[in-house]
Amino acid sequence: MNIEAKLSQARSWLDELGNAISDLVGVASEVFEDEKLKQDLADFRRAYDQAVLDLANPSLRIAMIGTTSSGKSTIVNALIGRRIAPIEAGEMSGGVLRIKHGEGSHLKIEETEGAVWETGEWSGLSDEEIYNRIHQVMQKYHETKKRKIYISPQIEVRLPLLPGYDRALSGLPEELAIEFVDLPGLKSIKDSKNLKVIQSLVGNAFCLVALDYSHVDEEHRQVLLNELKDVVEYLHGSTESMIFILNRIDRRSSDDFPLNKRVNLLKDEIKSTLKLSSKPYIMPLNALLLYNAQCAWGYNFTDNSLNCHEKFKSDFIKNLLIKSSEIIQIKALESEDIKLFSWFTHLSLSFAQKQKC
Repeated sequence: MNIEAKLSQARSWLDELGNAISDLVGVASEVFEDEKLKQDLADFRRAYDQAVLDLANPSLRIAMIGTTSSGKSTIVNALIGRRIAPIEAGEMSGGVLRIKHGEGSHLKIEETEGAVWETGEWSGLSDEEIYNRIHQVMQKYHETKKRKIYISPQIEVRLPLLPGYDRALSGLPEELAIEFVDLPGLKSIKDSKNLKVIQSLVGNAFCLVALDYSHVDEEHRQVLLNELKDVVEYLHGSTESMIFILNRIDRRSSDDFPLNKRVNLLKDEIKSTLKLSSKPYIMPLNALLLYNAQCAWGYNFTDNSLNCHEKFKSDFIKNLLIKSSEIIQIKALESEDIKLFSWFTHLSLSFAQKQKC
């Protein structure tokens, strides 16, 4: 798919549409004296001007939404190739975190009404400093919202992102701006103070919807589907521009249904719950593996004068190898491949011993 050609074609069609409407108004101006048509024409021109502006400065916004504790912040970090969005065992993403591709390093925490957390702008921060500041803001928000409803933190980060630096990886043209948005969980979405801001971000975005594999068994699946339905309805998201990610498939046990059967069952139930015209696309994923691999790769595109980057890359690669080894051992044991299991166990022990030296 040639995205540049599609953008060019869209600009051409939009230009033709604008000229056609202008010609129509020119030859039948008296018709547009009607108050209803006059208002419709004004609405069209506003939408047209916005479309022209959007195509002059095209951007791709990917919004990450998800059910409770689905690992969506881990997925965001994996996609950008950097450790920016706070990752916690519990629900930590209470704010709106916008991460944009750009040069340098810039963090902005907006001064929202009644904010009791630190606000301001900073440049030249390391990834660790950005991560810690965002983490502190999210933590403060979660502590204080138990006593009072606040507008959730509005945070914007600008720095080099892996899909922005490696355009061959993303297949996106250089002129296309790239932005990822990590949205809060369902409880924050339902707050009226937050809903309007969040809806405005999702309306023009491609959405990734994270689901937790641990919640797709018979006992939890209906709760998950109801929560998913609430998320989609509250956000006014277009289901045609959504991809569903079934995360944490490494939690699948040998007693579970085969993965493809589980995925097909979930497709049918999502189609029914969301009243879709066709079955959705569901991508099984182990986000932690992708996170470690992408971040190790992503830091090759950053300013290596920062000493911590080499350590980051080393840590991510080590974690990737350890996690991969654990998964292979489990699968080998489940398949009763004792030879493969023994070989990987020996390899893991050797690796652990070398790490201690």
